[in-house]
Amino acid sequence: MEERYILNHYYWLRHDLKRSYVLASNKELKNAEQAKMVQTDCQFRIHPILAMALSLFSEPHTSDELRESFADFFNISKQEAEKFIQLFLNNSETFTISYGGYDSSFPKNIVIEAGRQFVPPVNYSPEQFAYKELDMRRERPFLAPLSIVLMINNTCATDCIYCYANKKVKSTPLPFDRIKEIVKEAHDLKISQFNIVGGEVLLYRQWEELFQLLRSYDMLGGLLSTKVPIGEDTIIALKKYHLKVQISLDAMHSGRLQEILQVGPLYAEKIKRTIELLEKHRVSFQVATVLTRCNKLPEDLEELYRFLQPLKCLQRWDILIAFKSLYSRGDFEKYKLSKEDVETVDRWVKEIRAQTSMYIQWLPDGQRKYFSAKEGSRSFQGARCSANYSNLFVLPDGKVTICEQLYWNPRFLIGDLNKQSIQEVWNSPEALALAFPKRENFREESACHSCKLFDECMDFPNRCIVDILKGYGPENWDYPDPRCAQAPPFIYDLLND
Repeated sequence: MEERYILNHYYWLRHDLKRSYVLASNKELKNAEQAKMVQTDCQFRIHPILAMALSLFSEPHTSDELRESFADFFNISKQEAEKFIQLFLNNSETFTISYGGYDSSFPKNIVIEAGRQFVPPVNYSPEQFAYKELDMRRERPFLAPLSIVLMINNTCATDCIYCYANKKVKSTPLPFDRIKEIVKEAHDLKISQFNIVGGEVLLYRQWEELFQLLRSYDMLGGLLSTKVPIGEDTIIALKKYHLKVQISLDAMHSGRLQEILQVGPLYAEKIKRTIELLEKHRVSFQVATVLTRCNKLPEDLEELYRFLQPLKCLQRWDILIAFKSLYSRGDFEKYKLSKEDVETVDRWVKEIRAQTSMYIQWLPDGQRKYFSAKEGSRSFQGARCSANYSNLFVLPDGKVTICEQLYWNPRFLIGDLNKQSIQEVWNSPEALALAFPKRENFREESACHSCKLFDECMDFPNRCIVDILKGYGPENWDYPDPRCAQAPPFIYDLLND
């Protein structure tokens, strides 16, 4: 029997008016073989003609059938059609196709043998990717974001001394029926990542119903981070969703946790029991430890290491430095690690890494990124900012902001999902004004106003508004990102002394 080929429907095709995308879905991968077949982090912008070509693989077809359909649709010879088809076959790694003067990248195994398909097919047609104008250059999607984060509540089980949340706003939460409509619209728009955060997600009364809803659309993913001690019934319920779970644990010492988190004397034993239950039920998890001057260093890290080291389900241990936020307590300076503290932790981590196979993530050099970039936002160190470039952040009451750390700051609110659709918010005047800033809107005292790289820098959205506000104050929102070499010295120091 002749081999048949099909689009790997783990990937989603999405048209974006003037170009198209190949996106990784959040479809559940059930075994190692499926995991090897796909690329779980792809967001590739591609020429619409190539999306049309991929649509012809929507259903299983033999090589002869594909030659017929390619030749007919593109009005080319069968020999040319065969060459076109072969570009998509037998690609076990990421690959690139040059077409129309542009390079389009594709994830591995975008087209596979029909027998290897492990998800139901989606029926695409070439007409879905028709376009009147081509724009492969613009970074920000035209139609809708690529991801959404919904902050389901602003409720916590702790009161951390290093908390970066704005807990002052009391709001009416989105009705669950409206959330269901938003999730459906996101699915219809091929928004593959719909992440849920808190507050504390597990303190949301309908958390399991929400997870079921997202999983029904193949959109459940992301990280469930919690400081809530979890009982056995909840862990059993969580296990079936195959989420990444993160437990926050800053110390093993009960008195230390009471001081850092403002919790009761039994909290330490309860959170330890939570981790033991995750082990018992074979739920993979990671641990995050946030360091302040309240942690006794390196003794607290030693005690944590002795507890974590034998655990079989622990995937990684993140050791983090508490950072100043826009909402930090006025006395945050007394909690902030000193330069000597950071060096002490660095030495300890290096010693432990040499004797363990545990994955410990520790990034002490983040502050070296400041004031160094000389070629605009493309040269900024660190992860690229997704705020209003590819992501929307929905607050518990339905208001939409560009970044989770900006909360209800009116300057950065861009819409309201109680009244608007996702598309309307994404293309609102407020969203577009922030996404495509104009030089005349920057004051002369801002180095950005007269910078020769202004257009190039703003064309690649990557400014961290939060760091600008933290370092220079809200009145100086138009200052350069502090990673830029043109940025002035901090008014409010973000560095460890």
